[in-house]
Formats: sequence, structure tokens, C-alpha cells
Amino acid sequence: MTKISKLTAAILMAGFSGSSWAAQSGVDDLILSVPGLMPSAVLEMSDEPGLWFKDPVDGDALVVLKPKQAAMIKMTDTNTEHTITSLLWPAGAENFPVDQEKPSSASVTQAFDKPGLYVFTCKVHPYMFGAVVVDDPDTKGLDIGKELQLVTGAKVPASSDIAKRLLRTFFVATTPSLWRDYSKPEWDVSLPDIPLNIEGNTISLSALSMTMPNELKKPATPGVGEVWVNTQFEMIEGKKKAGTATRINTGDWNVVSKFKGVKEDMNNPHNMWTDKRYQNIYQTAWFDKKLLTFDRVSGQTYSEVVVGESPSHVISRPSDGMLYVAINAGEQVVKMTGGKNPSAQKSINTGPHTSPHGHYITEDSKYMVTPNALAGSVSVVDLNTDTNTEIPTGGVIPIAVWGTPNGSTAYAANLLGTPPLLSSLTVIDIPGKKKLKDINLAADYDPVTGKISGEAYGLLPIQTPVSPDGKYVVTANTLSATVTIVDTATNKVVKSLPCEPGCHGAHFGMKKGGGYYAYVASKFANDLIVIDMDKLEVAGRVLLSDLKDGSITAHNGMGGQGILPLPIVEHGYLKETLKLSGKGELSPEVEGWLNALTPEQKGI
Repeated sequence: MTKISKLTAAILMAGFSGSSWAAQSGVDDLILSVPGLMPSAVLEMSDEPGLWFKDPVDGDALVVLKPKQAAMIKMTDTNTEHTITSLLWPAGAENFPVDQEKPSSASVTQAFDKPGLYVFTCKVHPYMFGAVVVDDPDTKGLDIGKELQLVTGAKVPASSDIAKRLLRTFFVATTPSLWRDYSKPEWDVSLPDIPLNIEGNTISLSALSMTMPNELKKPATPGVGEVWVNTQFEMIEGKKKAGTATRINTGDWNVVSKFKGVKEDMNNPHNMWTDKRYQNIYQTAWFDKKLLTFDRVSGQTYSEVVVGESPSHVISRPSDGMLYVAINAGEQVVKMTGGKNPSAQKSINTGPHTSPHGHYITEDSKYMVTPNALAGSVSVVDLNTDTNTEIPTGGVIPIAVWGTPNGSTAYAANLLGTPPLLSSLTVIDIPGKKKLKDINLAADYDPVTGKISGEAYGLLPIQTPVSPDGKYVVTANTLSATVTIVDTATNKVVKSLPCEPGCHGAHFGMKKGGGYYAYVASKFANDLIVIDMDKLEVAGRVLLSDLKDGSITAHNGMGGQGILPLPIVEHGYLKETLKLSGKGELSPEVEGWLNALTPEQKGI
């Protein structure tokens, strides 16, 4: 019996008679967010992969209550601040949604009146999931509800395709045993035979089970250089916190090494960047407060600097090599010197309650664009004056942005679209500092029936880089497990390719002989997808696990998020490295990579 089946079997057998969490656990010194409201269950927020919201009684991410009971959600084993935010809930439920204005360490005690499914997340780390099911003991099966309301304002029948996808995604995301392990012959999502009450009808949770073969195929054409992937959920002997950076040789598509940060207890490494010599790797610790710098080849750690709550992405300015670190649980981007020991020079404010995430700097070094997760906006910052213009996107949780090579246009991924858009990219005129339009990534998807009528099928978009030739925008979509490709000439989706559960990270690398690959990583799978941008087809899948490494204690190769291909493909950055070629300032390995590039790849 799997962990999830033990959980749900225990739920139904026990029936949750109403005994309080305090009585079950022996703890009676609770701090109540609402005076007099004693919780019957608790979800503790932590840094543990899969169990970001955890019931301290049975260790799972779901608790079951009766109507009029309450649950407490509180911070425990976490090194940073979060928000406690309703993702979906039964339409018409009293006192919903719950949404903290900004990240904090505060707890929330919430009463639940209406039977149904209530899912919570953190807007800073939006794949953190926890759930409460309010079950009416007089109905048959575990109550999911009749109509569910999303944080975007959209309402969907509980029997709809989108609701079922969200339900299955919740169980997969919060149950590591259900993550897709490509070192095994097949992916088996076996959910237990537990009756669910949906819109008054009883169906089994097992109806959402599925089995698919796992097929790894290395791309026939090698890449140039290497690609780093933040395998954010790997657990390593000697560390309490999760996460590594995995280095792949694109010549043979094999794992070369993993930077583990054992001494530093590196906590959920999320995104990386490098200097123009490709000597240092700058690594954010997203569930912490630190930026680490380590040697690309040896893995030696040079420095560990506290920069702010939940640093998410780091990128440099091409012209001077200064680093810009987005403080995802704050309101600023920290400007730092580069090198082995970066130091903070200035904080650039992006606006109140903005929570900047995956930011971008134009290749001419003039502008920085930040997606502001809590504000529903992007900020265009003039880097010569550090002045900022905030532009509403119209979406919920803008999470990542990238721009065209000429610096004219940026594409911001809104994790959730607002009605009538279910999923969207916002197109921004960077110099004009204005919104141009929204692209509906899910235009060809019917959220009720699940019918897909065309290529525009992307749900919950995350990283969305623009190809170095400026032709395409490639977007990783975490809920639909698809990669959508937008033609920048028409701003329309022209292709949708299969991805993995939790599809998340994306960036471009060099293909040997000319052209580009798009690399895509997923949180709940341990493969790296390689897309041939000449054919707009999947060229292969590469295993991120190192099966010979005995220090990996759990989640081998899992948690794929930030991606750093080297050489950097963007010409504004690449030209700074090319200036050093032949002068003895680059390693022989890097010189070999540069010599393997075509004139077009070099931007000549």
C-alpha cells in the first residue's frame, strides 16, 4: 500500500470523529490566530520536498475535518517566509479566500463551513500545496464539492477536467513516491480505491490513476558545452535541506557532477548564473536567504552571502558583470558585485508587495524587467538611473519574464490567468514601458470537457525564455505538462509538446553544427527534455539521476527547476566572453566550446 493509500484509508476508517489536533498530539500550548477558535487539525509549513504543508500527526499534506471545525496553518521547519493563500475552495464558502498580504512567519487559524476541497499554496513558492477536505458525515464518500472557485475568480464544476487535473496534480506533487522516475521502466500513478463525492455523485479516486512507459532517448546530435539543472528536491547524506545543482555534458548527455552544498546545507537551490569566464556559478537558495558562489569545475564553495528572504533568480548585466538577485519574499532586487565574493551594493525597489521572481536584463544592458508575483505586475527598471515603472499584467502570480534579443519586447508568464483567460503570457513593450497584449496559452483547451482542439494548450506557465534568434518563446507549463511554443512574429501558439509533471525550468543551449536546443526540466520527474528548435520537436530525454552516487539518499535527480546552459546563448552576454578568447583568460575547455560555435551562433 502506498503512502497516499494509507492516508486516505486512515481518513475513511477513522471518520475524523472531531477530536482536536491538540488532543491527538498531546500539545496544548497552541497560539490561536483567532481567539477562542481551537483547531481540530494543523498543517505545518516546511522546506521538505512534497510535504511543504504537513500534518504533524500522520505526516501527510491533507487533513479532513467536519463542517464548522477549524485548522491551523503555521510555519515550522522553514528557513524563510511564505504566504498562506487559498488556491481553490468550494464556491460560496464563508470567509474565503484566505490570502496573506505579504510573506511572513504568521500562522492562520481558519474555520470551514461548507463541505468540499480547500487547497492552499504559497504565492512565493506556488507549488507548495496543502489541503483540507471538509467532509459531511451524512454523505457517501469524501466530499469534494459541487463547484470550485479558483483564486483567479473563475468557477468550475468539481467534475470538470480542470478540477480533476488539479486534484491529481495535488496528490502527485505531495507524494514523492508518485513522482516520475525515469530510472524505472514505467511511471505508475496508482491512487487508492477511495470513494469521492463530486457534485452528489460517488466516484473512486482510483479513476485518476494512470500508467505510462518511461523511454529515455539521448539526442542524436550533441550539444556544445554543458547544461546545469537545479535538481532542487534531491536529498544528500549530511544535509538537512534538499537540493543540488546537476552538471550535464551535452557532448555525450551524461551527468558529470553534482554540486551539493553539504557544508553550507544549501536549501532548495532554485536558479543559477555565471560570470563571463564561466569560472563561478552563482546559486540562489530559494527557501533560505543566501546566494552561494562555487567553482564551476571543482565545486569548491567560495562564498555564502545573506541577501534577503527567498532569493529566487540571479542574472548579471552584460556590460559590467554586476549581479542582480531577485528577493522573492521582498520588494527589491539586490545589486551585487560579481567574482568569488559578491557583495551587495544597492537594493532596487520594485514596488510595494511586489515579490519579484524570474527577472530579465536586456542584452544592451539598458533595462531590467521583473515579474512581480504578489502585485500582478511587471516592473521595467532603467538600469542607468535605477528608476522603475510598474505595469499591471492582468494575470495572477506573474512568475517569469524574458525578452527578445533587440530588447524591444518582453514576455511575462502569469501562473494563473484571469477570466476569460485561463492561462496567459503578457507581452510588454520594454522601452515604451507599457502592456501590448495577452496571449491565451490555453485557447484550444476546454476546461470542462478536457477537449483539446489545437496547439494552444498550456496550463500554469512558468519559465518562458525567448530563443536567441528572436523567433520563438518557449514556455514550460506545470499543470498541463506541456511546452508551448509561441511565434514572436504573430504572438500565437504554433506548437505544443509533451512535458512532465511539474514542468518548470526552460532555457536555450547551443546545438553542434548550428542551431539551438531548448532544455526543459520538471519538478516531479528526473529527466531533462531536449527540444530541437529547427524542427520544433523533442530530440530526446536525458536522465538527471546519478545512480552510482551513494550519497543521494532520496529523490535522485528530482526537482528540476533552474537551467543554465553554457556557453550562454544570448549574444549580449556571449560577446563579452568572445572578447576574452585567445588571450589566455579562458580555460582550454571553454576555448573549445567557443571554437565549436558557428558564426550565426556567435552572432557574427
